Amino acid sequence: MLNTTTNTVRLLVLEDDPGLQSFLQTLLQSQGYQCQLHAEGQHGFELLKEHSFDLILLDLGLADMDGIEWLQQLRSWSEVPVIVISARGKEQDKVRALDSGANDYVTKPFSSAELLARVRAALRQQQKTAKPLAFADIKLDPVQRVVTKAGEQVHLTKTEYDILLLLVRHLGSALTHNQILQQVWGEHYQDRPEYIRVHMAQLRQKLEDNPSAPRHLKTEAGVGYRLCE
Repeated sequence: MLNTTTNTVRLLVLEDDPGLQSFLQTLLQSQGYQCQLHAEGQHGFELLKEHSFDLILLDLGLADMDGIEWLQQLRSWSEVPVIVISARGKEQDKVRALDSGANDYVTKPFSSAELLARVRAALRQQQKTAKPLAFADIKLDPVQRVVTKAGEQVHLTKTEYDILLLLVRHLGSALTHNQILQQVWGEHYQDRPEYIRVHMAQLRQKLEDNPSAPRHLKTEAGVGYRLCE
């Protein structure tokens, strides 16, 4: 939930580079965000237990611990959104972070515009948790398990519906193949992206205006999928 004690959005930034700390503080405060910046993960945990934050920006190379380990510990007790900002640009690093509970991953160096767009998307996702499940002209009724496009009902198989519901509930966030497999097929399913690929193709045929150039059901190359508004 967004912080309701004030209209100010509170961000926690865990980054060990002093120069980048200063840059992020200036950038984020220029957009009206209230920031707390720290280099140590343990200090971050202490702050989270005492204060409410709307979003965390997490560097994977913290001063006192690995960012992936920090993220895994966080996810055992908190669902606050996390955007990883890291110089680790390899595919396996991104997949590991997302599988560990990150909502998004931004590779350094990044532009100010890109980072701010990712921040806005993560905050919008938080705001949507209490709203009807919908994107563009598509609406989902999670009780009746009915999907409509422009007011017309669209028939989806159970698996197609479950994938779409998962993506809608994480609108704007990249989900890895393994995250989707485990949520839809079960915890014992992993490393079988072909299972998802067939159903995503069917979803695009049924929901996208141009399935060959999807606007909403996006592929994250080598990682998984993202649903965009």
